[in-house]
Amino acid sequence: MVVHAQDVSLPPRLFPLSLSVEAGQVVHLIGPNGSGKSTLLQLLSGLEMPEAGHIAINSQRLGGQTRQTLAQWRGYLMQHQRPAFVMGVFEYLNLVLDSLPRPSLQGQSLQRMAGSARDEAVNHIASRLAVSDKLHRRIDSLSGGEWQRVRLAGALLQVLPSLNPHACLLLLDEPATGLDVAQQEIIYQEISMMAATYGIAIVMANHDLNRTLVHADKVLLLNQGRLVATGRPGQVLTDRQLSEVFATPLEQVSTVNGPVIMRARTS
Repeated sequence: MVVHAQDVSLPPRLFPLSLSVEAGQVVHLIGPNGSGKSTLLQLLSGLEMPEAGHIAINSQRLGGQTRQTLAQWRGYLMQHQRPAFVMGVFEYLNLVLDSLPRPSLQGQSLQRMAGSARDEAVNHIASRLAVSDKLHRRIDSLSGGEWQRVRLAGALLQVLPSLNPHACLLLLDEPATGLDVAQQEIIYQEISMMAATYGIAIVMANHDLNRTLVHADKVLLLNQGRLVATGRPGQVLTDRQLSEVFATPLEQVSTVNGPVIMRARTS
């Protein structure tokens, strides 16, 4: 078990709930704005402590851990985050990696090998997320969608096993925000790859219910800080539960490409 949260709460933003996430599992948090998704991610990151209950990553409780230790265990993509000062994209991505422990290498040739591995990883992830041509630009010159992909590149680098063998968890708060359809597809493919290839556990807040229907292994449906339902997508994303929680008539409709969630027609 990678993550285990037992009866964690932070009233009035989040009321007691429990959660377990296994290696390689993709968990989606869904619900209306203000339902507690971001609060739960903040607690799982260890940057905020619950009022009650406890959270552990690989059986190690988060309480009392240093930020450097937390950075080794998990990556965390927050909403709408900007660095405190302007820098180049390549510098930003390397700054993310500076939070990780450097291998104890001796000799200039071994140090150059370590630096080369970092540069290779940065270039690889940047290529995967289609931001290679942005590496030498300043972050304040990026569009919202470009900056979102750069931020995700940093989060992926932080948990890449070749650079950080201690990482086991990636927390994402609405990672597809501000992206077009093609860019969203790239993002979801990368998230699935990190889980399937490297066994990284993924917990992410998500607003696109149809993406959750396709990409999630497990779903938590939240409303007003309370856990309404949890289970596989087909168990949670039912017409009745979604319509009640989102206060609008929703239904699953069968199509040639599989089920799709849409607003229900009213007579």
